[in-house]
Amino acid sequence: GRTPNKLDFALDGLNDIQYLQTCQANNGFAWLCTFNIFKSQVLYLYGEYREALQCALLAAENIAFVLGHFQSSEQNFHYSLILAALYETASASEQEQYWEQLRKNQTQLKIWADNCPDNFLHKYCLIGAEMARISGQELEAMELYDQAIASAHTMKFIQNEALAYELAAKFWLRKQKYEFAQLHLQKAYYYYQLWGAQYKVADLAGKYPQLLSNFSSTTRVNQQTLTTTYTSSTKTHGSNLLDLAAVMKASQAISEEIVLEKLLEKLMKILLENTGAQSGFLLLETQGELLIEAEALVDGTIATLQSLPLEFVKPDGEMPLLSSAIVNYVVHTQESLVLNDALQEGNFTNQRYIQKYQVKSVLCAPLLNQGKLSGIVYLENNLTTGAFTPERLELLKLLSGQAAIAIDNARLYNNLEQKVAERTQELSDTLNELQATQTELVQSEKMAALGQLVAGIAHEINTPLGAIRASIGNTDKALAASLAQLPQLLPQLNPQQQTDFFSFLEQALDCQTSLSTREKRQIKRTLTQQLNSYEIANAKQLAHLLTEGGLHESFESQLSLLQTPQAYQIVQVGYDIARLHANSQNINSAVERASKIVFALKSYARYDDSGEKQSAQVTEGMETVLQLYHNYLKKGVTLVRNYQSVPEISCYPDELVQVWTNLIHNAIQAMDGKGTLEIGVYQHHQHLIVEVQDSGCGIPPEIQDKIFQPFFTTKSAGEGSGLGLDIVKKIIDKHQGEISFASTPGNTTFTVKLPVRW
Repeated sequence: GRTPNKLDFALDGLNDIQYLQTCQANNGFAWLCTFNIFKSQVLYLYGEYREALQCALLAAENIAFVLGHFQSSEQNFHYSLILAALYETASASEQEQYWEQLRKNQTQLKIWADNCPDNFLHKYCLIGAEMARISGQELEAMELYDQAIASAHTMKFIQNEALAYELAAKFWLRKQKYEFAQLHLQKAYYYYQLWGAQYKVADLAGKYPQLLSNFSSTTRVNQQTLTTTYTSSTKTHGSNLLDLAAVMKASQAISEEIVLEKLLEKLMKILLENTGAQSGFLLLETQGELLIEAEALVDGTIATLQSLPLEFVKPDGEMPLLSSAIVNYVVHTQESLVLNDALQEGNFTNQRYIQKYQVKSVLCAPLLNQGKLSGIVYLENNLTTGAFTPERLELLKLLSGQAAIAIDNARLYNNLEQKVAERTQELSDTLNELQATQTELVQSEKMAALGQLVAGIAHEINTPLGAIRASIGNTDKALAASLAQLPQLLPQLNPQQQTDFFSFLEQALDCQTSLSTREKRQIKRTLTQQLNSYEIANAKQLAHLLTEGGLHESFESQLSLLQTPQAYQIVQVGYDIARLHANSQNINSAVERASKIVFALKSYARYDDSGEKQSAQVTEGMETVLQLYHNYLKKGVTLVRNYQSVPEISCYPDELVQVWTNLIHNAIQAMDGKGTLEIGVYQHHQHLIVEVQDSGCGIPPEIQDKIFQPFFTTKSAGEGSGLGLDIVKKIIDKHQGEISFASTPGNTTFTVKLPVRW
């Protein structure tokens, strides 16, 4: 506090510029390096990271003049801190450079820490914590912050202990864990004050008034008192730190678990380890009734998801598992109850359960989420009285809010997972049906009468079947991938946003909306205007995802989510799940249709004409095929549909689908996956005309009179049987129709003429 301001080194009539000029005039490169090292440290402490980086780079230019001295390790340490602070706002190329320099600096720092842990271990741990933070390794970051604090405290590096506390506080602030952030920030404030950094103390108080207002007003003591306190607290600091770390890690572990069974198991283990209980129970409310969902013993035995009623009595027992009177009292008051000796004090001394089991220490607490009861924690210790101290009760209170939120979220997730499991089972059943159909086709191939014909059919049908099969696998993987994002996304949301998010996903899974292109355009325009009126970022992109996913109707109920920084990620997850659900339904329909195609073609090959004709819309079959070839088309084929309003025709719809499949497949191959595919459907007198036109290489004139002949193919040996267009012609003949084509380089059109009634 002796300089004019926090960033100025001026003292005793000598300012920064004069000092630097003197160093340069006298070739004082070591002192130039030292100045820039400490200037970068000060700039970093006050959040001037870009200016700090410039000083760190200037120091690096002259680092050779201080090698072997303390300055080189200080430059390494502060250079890494600056890079970590700038990393998240840097460009992709800068991030790559920063990370490589961090890795290089940390390699050197580890060598120093291995050889002299007293001086360097805390620095190595703190840089490691920052690197873990920016790379998303949050549990590792927590552990390393704690190690850095403990090491700096033990070796009395007051300034770095203060810095480690400050960085840990910022870590918890980012995660919106304000109680933990406040505890660390108060420690940082205390040790900066102990260090004598008056400007830094004032800076913290100005930046975090709500977290430090009460604390700072009661901790302004003289330097001698601070020094005495620091020295005398060394022996007790470690245990307090470990307790605090245990609470933080327990809260983190609870908040990150989303599978209900695992969450209950983890929660009970944490409670018994940290409260001194011999046994414990967790009761959750289900449809208005409290049920025992978890039971744990001090020997490590844990049973979960039992759903036992409160008054449940084991077959070989005489009494319930716990005191229902105490539980009902806590449910009614929604306040924690601690009995140091249940036999001698309180209102339950005469309760049968208490008398029967000679119960001593009891702790029963509600789990509340936004004032609503989510569950009850019931703990006992029958070996000693007064087992549940105020500190242990405080620990339970710290954890209970997080536990209630986590349990509610896990139950929502469990319901969502059940729905996804049902969809996945449907896909699995469909895939099994497809595999069975393919097996049946292979078995038919062995029959002498159908040998080569079935082989040709297998070739012609295997492409759409393979596309369906691949799509099912991709859909299943994509569903799993969408759910895998949830654990990373959830910690970024507050409790209400998490609840709204799961509600949003349930709506996505239940989405059944079907809109025309024109309707979608109108909805997107309207929705974009509405989002802009709420000043929501990325309004156009969000409107597109909400409309395409059929989620636009729930727009106003999700405003709290759309106004968060994670809005785009949230809507993207909802959109992915909605589209995957729609795709799974489309695929299921396509597989069923493909199975019918196989059966119809096999029947036709046996000249079995017993099938019944149906009235069907030709464009529906065409769209089924186009859906199957979607991935091929989107890679470079421009699709043009010229559909006129046409009547249904009398036909064998599954066999016609095979016709469209063959013609479209051939067109895509002729264009080598790139070009224009135009499909026209219109009525001419009593006939329906279907035209499939491509911009491919065309059919050479010398083979045009052979393409409908059986076994004729232009493909290499083993790639095709030459039965595709032969089968197409037979199907059209069966419908009393006609098929013709016209082909020149860059333009081939197949025309199918079908009677509307026959």
